[in-house]
Amino acid sequence: MATSAILKAITTLLAGLSLQLTLPVNAVTPSPSCASRFDWENAQLTNAIVANLSKQQQPNNSSSYFDFGSDAKVARPACKTFPGDASWPSTQLWNSFNATVDGALIKTVPLAAPCYNNWPQRDAAACQYVTEHWSDPHLHVNDPTSAQFPVFQGRTCLPTDDPSKICTLGGYASYSVAVTKVSQIQLALNFARNANIRLVVKNTGHDFNDKSIGAGALSVWTHKLKDINFFANYACRSYRGPAFKLGSGVVTEEVYAAAERNGVTAVGGECRTVGVAGGYIAGGGHSPMSTLVGMGADQVLSLEVVLPNGRFVTASEDSYPDLYWALRGGGGSTYGVVTSLVIKAYPKIPVTTMTFGFTTGPNVTVDTFWAGFKAYMSYFSAFTDAGAYGYFIVVAIGPDQYLFNFMPLWGGNMTKPQLVSLVTPFLNELSNLGIAVTPNFTEYDSLYKAFNGTWGPEQVGGSVGNSASRLFPRENFVTPAKLNATLGAVRYAIEQGGVLIGYNIRPAVNPGVNQNNAVNPAWRKTVSLFILAGPALASNATDAQVAKASKVLTTDWMKKWRDVSPGAGSYMSEGDINEPNFQQSFYGSFYPRLYALKQQYDPTGLLYAPTAVGSEDWYITGQLPYLPTQNGRLCKKTT
Repeated sequence: MATSAILKAITTLLAGLSLQLTLPVNAVTPSPSCASRFDWENAQLTNAIVANLSKQQQPNNSSSYFDFGSDAKVARPACKTFPGDASWPSTQLWNSFNATVDGALIKTVPLAAPCYNNWPQRDAAACQYVTEHWSDPHLHVNDPTSAQFPVFQGRTCLPTDDPSKICTLGGYASYSVAVTKVSQIQLALNFARNANIRLVVKNTGHDFNDKSIGAGALSVWTHKLKDINFFANYACRSYRGPAFKLGSGVVTEEVYAAAERNGVTAVGGECRTVGVAGGYIAGGGHSPMSTLVGMGADQVLSLEVVLPNGRFVTASEDSYPDLYWALRGGGGSTYGVVTSLVIKAYPKIPVTTMTFGFTTGPNVTVDTFWAGFKAYMSYFSAFTDAGAYGYFIVVAIGPDQYLFNFMPLWGGNMTKPQLVSLVTPFLNELSNLGIAVTPNFTEYDSLYKAFNGTWGPEQVGGSVGNSASRLFPRENFVTPAKLNATLGAVRYAIEQGGVLIGYNIRPAVNPGVNQNNAVNPAWRKTVSLFILAGPALASNATDAQVAKASKVLTTDWMKKWRDVSPGAGSYMSEGDINEPNFQQSFYGSFYPRLYALKQQYDPTGLLYAPTAVGSEDWYITGQLPYLPTQNGRLCKKTT
């Protein structure tokens, strides 16, 4: 059948398809989940719909671009189909696919395209707006393909005041589906798998390693899945209590606001635009609440997910329990596309915060400064055992000049007198060292108010920097020799130009949640997450300079951190894309089990992301060592 006839036939078929996708809830197979699915989750692709689409598209062919996949491994070309290849779908075929997804397909345009003459979107006013708002994460969240940290996109279309430069898509996806119902996700996965196209999944693009982008890819954009349902008395399996059902497009600031409206507390991130039901849970999810109730992934009661074969299932303790285990901490863009989840909520809690800072100066030598930081580190275990959470920065502000600043120390479920009592011994040690500080204590009656009173919108958009992280175990701070070694490794990195963003955090043991999940076991032993930003570079740094700085971060500064914490780990969502042995660092002893599940649920390798489970089986063409951009072709490694 000619392509134009296919398009006409599919368009005609959509009238019937739409009717089938909007049946009332009681007309579809009941979900095994205790929470009802959202209405748009009941808009599902069925065998009958696929058969009709296939018949209209290729009446004399037993397979089509919309067929569900099988669990069997199928011979595939070594590389994913790339724009310009003879096998790349024609414009007419993309139009046909667009018709099946109700016009939700977007041919992507880089955010900064209005700044360049070689794009028809060239517009000076639009360019100025993008330039002025480039560091605002909401700009990137609201775009179907942009990433918040574009260093691994290839930096091929950044804001500029020189319109004669050339802008390209680079590592951004070629097309994106702005999904609003499950059937669109199923169709996108089936189409990408059957056409051998790279597939990526984007919620907010808030990932240090640009996991949501990929050159020549079809992107599933879950941003519009914003539904939030609150259950004051949720009763499902062994759990009884408050809970939320969240669409996968919901972000931290929205979850906290919903919890405030309903007089409860929810577990979410510190950054406002982190997608709670997306990469946050998939990575494990640390939170100001973690020292009280555990990781974000620990709170999950069930998930709805489209598998790589296009089927839609519920993952819970008694439905796909292996997926339920893996999806909570085993990494994103790996086992399927999560559409929603149910998380536990808690009673409303008060929060007291403390802020202060100190620097080197006339009365504080360099060694005294580091002695002050060592004093703080010696309290890491005591503070987290009490339920406190510390967020701080250590940075060089000049030659032999350093700054420490709390942002803040957070006392969850603490009054001001309780927090003052907890920190007084530490403050006395600083005083004895000659470090004068003036703590500022603020009391809030809820997490939401503390969140808004403490943190403003984060700054993103940096195009030259790279970061790494380490989960230091408790023993590094309670054993004097290891404390000294840890301090030495940290001091070396800061003196060389690194910036430390630190979290004094210990995920609490919580018998009220299911902590039998794929969260990196290193999290269960840690009392700190240290993030280290690499060497400062000019905004116009070359690729070679960026790669060189990244190599220093990985092989010099972070090596010293790994050496003083052998067998520990790193946080995958804020980790080094060049992390040596990422399997152990990001996933720990769970990696073999996770890898086996990846092969079981995704035998064709539909889902790929850098440092994700199974990513070692693939490579991107044209990458520089230590600068693994996503603007090349994705190919399978040969044995």
